[in-house]
Amino acid sequence: MSYFSKFPKTILSIDNNSYVIEDFLRRVGISEQFKNNTVFLEDYFVRDKETPELVSQFFYGTPTYHWVILMVNNVVNLNEEWPIPDIKVTDLIYLKYDFEISVPDESEYNVNDVVQSNSGGEFVVSKTETGKVFLRSQVGKTYLTVASILENVTTETDGLTVTSIIDPEEATHHFYDPEIGYIVDEGYSVTTVSVSNYDYEVTANDNKRTVKVLSPNYIGLFTSNFARLIR
Repeated sequence: MSYFSKFPKTILSIDNNSYVIEDFLRRVGISEQFKNNTVFLEDYFVRDKETPELVSQFFYGTPTYHWVILMVNNVVNLNEEWPIPDIKVTDLIYLKYDFEISVPDESEYNVNDVVQSNSGGEFVVSKTETGKVFLRSQVGKTYLTVASILENVTTETDGLTVTSIIDPEEATHHFYDPEIGYIVDEGYSVTTVSVSNYDYEVTANDNKRTVKVLSPNYIGLFTSNFARLIR
């Protein structure tokens, strides 16, 4: 059963024309008691590149119950709440975090300036500090070195001298003290360690891999109750 197939119909008026559509604004929720019931649900580890459709195919013999997988796990935004392929994590990091570029103090860059590199990278200046420029990649993973030639497209200023670079993957996301199990300030104790953006995003993505799956024995009961309640 497809997700919208059991929704009641409603009339939508647009420009004096009437259209009969599914009432897609209706919702049916799942109780916390049901979510914690080990009789109906079991844990499943989502493998790399495995979509809800593939999980549905594996458990129920059809991809059409992908919506059951999402509903049971309260997944609303698939792009943010379902694990992305490992190969995409690096692109996410470069789109989400900055290159930290050390430059001479006299270099004039402003927030939202567009910067291009001779290696094909395109960036937007997200922040500036004395002697530093923070560049956010607009093309996913790209490379910068101290030998890169950067051109400020916005101000048509070229020849930026780069003295050092901290890559988005290597930059520190936070500091962590394993003895107490908390995020702490830098130098909090002798056991404090830094966690890179890469390590943080890989761990965050892996934490999404354990999901709940409805036992195949109850899929018929679940979908029939859904059809009854949604009406």
